[in-house]
Amino acid sequence: MEYAGVVAACVAIAGIVGLAVACGGSSASDIVGSPNSGGAEADGSINNVGDGSASTDAMSGGGSDGSAKDGSTGPCKGIGCNKVDCGNGTPTSITGQVFDPAGLNPLYNVVVYIPADPKAPLPAFKKGASCDRCGEIPLGSVSSALTDENGKFTLPDVPVMNNVPVVVQVGKWRTKTTIDVTQKCQPNALPAKVTLPKKSSEGDMPQIAVTTGGCDALECLLIGMGIDQSEFVQGNDPSGHVHMYKGNGGTTGADAQTLLWNDASLLGKYDTTLLSCECDEHNENKTNMQALHDYLGAGGRVLATHYHYTWFLHGPQADFKGIAAWLPNGGGAGGPSYTIEQGFPKGHAYAQWLMNVNASTTLGLVPLTGVASDLTTVSMPASQAWIDVDANNVKLFSFNTPLGVQPKNQCGRAVYTDLHVAGAGGETFPSGCMPAPGAPLTAQQKALEFMLLDLTSCIQSDATTPVAPQ
Repeated sequence: MEYAGVVAACVAIAGIVGLAVACGGSSASDIVGSPNSGGAEADGSINNVGDGSASTDAMSGGGSDGSAKDGSTGPCKGIGCNKVDCGNGTPTSITGQVFDPAGLNPLYNVVVYIPADPKAPLPAFKKGASCDRCGEIPLGSVSSALTDENGKFTLPDVPVMNNVPVVVQVGKWRTKTTIDVTQKCQPNALPAKVTLPKKSSEGDMPQIAVTTGGCDALECLLIGMGIDQSEFVQGNDPSGHVHMYKGNGGTTGADAQTLLWNDASLLGKYDTTLLSCECDEHNENKTNMQALHDYLGAGGRVLATHYHYTWFLHGPQADFKGIAAWLPNGGGAGGPSYTIEQGFPKGHAYAQWLMNVNASTTLGLVPLTGVASDLTTVSMPASQAWIDVDANNVKLFSFNTPLGVQPKNQCGRAVYTDLHVAGAGGETFPSGCMPAPGAPLTAQQKALEFMLLDLTSCIQSDATTPVAPQ
């Protein structure tokens, strides 16, 4: 969840050439994608609509003195002056549901809000690693909410007028639609479900680097989530938002060793980096491990599967080495069901979400296959286990960066998992992806989809319950 494209502060980390030291202003050229006219898709989902302007023919307008037309007094801003007083009864609200780009899985912890000035452009996003902390920059909204474990939201106390803009945002994913709010003091349902953009013509998308590998295929997760094939490009091609680099055993992409991992400046241009398992550590291809460490410290996001533990275990940084008790080449591990840790707010939501998307049949347990065993315990409270067999056999965990600083000063996030997206790697993309693009994700892929969206959202302590920004 990203609350604005302009950030008050950013941590400067030595070794990252080209990463912004101060994340103050952003120009229009910084925006990843801009909304354009659209409408309802054939499947009933909503595309980006209009230019963000709202009609001035409000059904209930505000007075020239800033008071509401219904006679109530008090400050109001923009279209917030079109709210009506429902007394102690049910407030006027907007309800809806948010889905992944494929329109198949509802999404948790997505920000939904109504901007006060519908004619103003949405704030530009800064491209690349940036220090985006939850709640640090206000939205300037007249109503806001977060989606629940069913992807549902209720925007309370909304303006009563035509063309009310509704912005949906998580991290640097963002889309917008409108609704005519005609029912005073009762819910007004969006006429169709809202999906995150599958391509740049539908809204804003993050810049993602994904490395292919011989034993996993995170690129298949992305296309399975519904990202349009047109967004997948070879290497640093600006025409798409998913830049593919070939790791050991991978068959698609530009060379990861020379064109990504060892180029700190290029790495810093990506919001999120995904590392697919290469069947072994292959440290001969990772000669500048400091670059990934500094990228994370500056606000980058990393999802690493299986043997990519090597970035943490074998890098030169003591803080990464100590984040977990690693068990290199530990082999396979048990199953078929694994435990979802529910002792923290997002963990409980994760377990419930997996039930809601039919990835789990028992609350707190998820079926997984082909799970490796490359660590035992993780270092609390710096890291958070999400999936494990028990406290001594962790399968998926996360931590915020830089390590060793107060949570309020952290900017980046890493997720390491012994889960794989695919049964093997090296597939021909996209025809070799299983399930085929457009088909429902497997339970294991759904478990990773949740983590990927959480990874790309704004940074906060995992011990904190998410709260909707204003």
